[in-house]
Amino acid sequence: MSSSHAHAPDGRLRKCGSCFLFAGALLLLVMLPHHLRAEPMRAFVMVTDQPDTTYEGKWQRAAYQEAFKRLGIPLEVELMPTLRVSAMVDSGAVDGQFMRVPAYAETHPDQVRVDESIYEVRFALWVSNPALTLPRLEDLAATNWTGVYRRGVELCQRSLSSVVPATRLSSIATEQDGVRMLLSGRVDYFCEIDAALQSALYSPEFRGVTSVRPLLTIGDRVVLYPFLYKTHADLAPRLAAVLKEMKAEGLLERYRQEALEQ
Repeated sequence: MSSSHAHAPDGRLRKCGSCFLFAGALLLLVMLPHHLRAEPMRAFVMVTDQPDTTYEGKWQRAAYQEAFKRLGIPLEVELMPTLRVSAMVDSGAVDGQFMRVPAYAETHPDQVRVDESIYEVRFALWVSNPALTLPRLEDLAATNWTGVYRRGVELCQRSLSSVVPATRLSSIATEQDGVRMLLSGRVDYFCEIDAALQSALYSPEFRGVTSVRPLLTIGDRVVLYPFLYKTHADLAPRLAAVLKEMKAEGLLERYRQEALEQ
């Protein structure tokens, strides 16, 4: 009998032993409690009120996708109305939102501000009627004008509610609704953030519209910050550092310009 035949049974035994060991390890993995098994990292859910078809929505998504890529965290972006954004983050149903004014934290204590601004905006009253003038916001009280603001834009709501009776002020769902009402003459003014208003005017529906203009600005320019649900407070400084790094590289401005060109 040759030496190869003499050792064949041992070789088969060794192979079988390896098979049993592999099968046993597989069985142990299956029997492990669910929370001990390796699972893919859960996506971090950020919400915005801007669709990915708008100028503002495009650059926001580009900025945050890059930021979370650098953090090594998968990102999921959800779209919802402005007012619902607050409720969803307040409850922890989602993980954070793209941008809010600094004072937002005062009325939403369950959200943590990321201390690196991502954008600057100005709040204004927008009109389409070229004959309208208004020296000061307080002068609205002496007019009979009707106006609207977008639900969830708290600075507009607070500023107008103190000078305009409820019978002459209402809220709408989107900035597109506000522009439509201005152009049709259903309202005299629309209180909105300049970035959101411009984003609406860049859309195909309003392409070529030149009559909408700012009548009066409310306060100074305001910087906007990301906000996260309180359980993600440890992520806030890391996200701030990444956004600061991207700013220094000129990436945030580049994304904004690319979105404008699109």
